[in-house]
Amino acid sequence: MPPVVVVHGSYHQPAHYDPLVERLRTRGCLTMVPDIGGLALPESTRALQAVVDELPEPPVVVGHSFGGAAAGAIRGAAQLVFLTAWVLDIDETCADLLASSEVPGDEAFAAALRPSPDGSSFSIDPALATELFYADCSPSDAARAVSLLRPDTAANFGLSPPAAHWHDTPSLYVTTTEDRTWPATLPPMFAARCTETATLPTSHSPYLSHPDEVAALIHRYI
Repeated sequence: MPPVVVVHGSYHQPAHYDPLVERLRTRGCLTMVPDIGGLALPESTRALQAVVDELPEPPVVVGHSFGGAAAGAIRGAAQLVFLTAWVLDIDETCADLLASSEVPGDEAFAAALRPSPDGSSFSIDPALATELFYADCSPSDAARAVSLLRPDTAANFGLSPPAAHWHDTPSLYVTTTEDRTWPATLPPMFAARCTETATLPTSHSPYLSHPDEVAALIHRYI
């Protein structure tokens, strides 16, 4: 049974994914969530690659949100699962794709960003975080998730991945119908880059609102 490596999204941390990790471990899956908080994309990719290289067999790598940018650059994965995530090619950046989108849709995300005094990092306004990320979660789960949010580097908006191994790795793209964090044109584009697709009727955080369904999707490849 291959291990599972979950790559958390920006502003999030491994503890956000406890419900999903618990379900996967209950199914007998060795599951880990490396902490890449605050790292720029090239550094986070190197850190994740080191984790994957030390595993006894190729893992299933699950990237959530911006964690997908690093997950897609990993060499040697048995399977990639992009959970409402960015699937970036070499020389693509989030900033460029958002600017070129013909359909608006990231206004709520932009409104929730709070820059640090020196502009080197952003945080998410706690008052707007539930509506943005956790709209379909229980009040207690959403409150805990908001309390765990932390600042992240601003540099990642303008950085490209150092590789794009999603081109030659089997992959599943999971879209979510109620995601409020980005333009509606991006998920279909990313899904078209993957081998398979699935859809969940959730917000940006199905690992928290529907962990059983997400664990079942991941377990298909184990």
